[in-house]
Amino acid sequence: MKLPEIFASPVNVRTFAQGTPIFSVGDDSGEMFVVQSGEVDIIIDGRVVETVAPEGFFGEISLVEDSPRTADAVARTDCRLLPVNKHHFLYMVDEMPQFALHVMKGMADRLRRADRRARP
Repeated sequence: MKLPEIFASPVNVRTFAQGTPIFSVGDDSGEMFVVQSGEVDIIIDGRVVETVAPEGFFGEISLVEDSPRTADAVARTDCRLLPVNKHHFLYMVDEMPQFALHVMKGMADRLRRADRRARP
């Protein structure tokens, strides 16, 4: 499943210049993002914990939990992002089970990488 194809809409696309914050720790949630082009750094406690490349997504945890952001997201390069708001996210989870599985797989992959980084 290619998320950019599902959400692609010229009206929806947001562009961010290199170094521009996309969101910060503590910000209200409300949307996740799919990377159409460029790269985004996910930063926790001043450390880059992940770089999200095209077709990747980020910000989904705050939609699932309906909680404030737990990380900073900053454009590593100039990038084009496709926002997915809470309403659209819930619609996709309900209407396309593959979407929900894709998001869960992405979250599981991140958890595995974090586990590997935490091991001595």
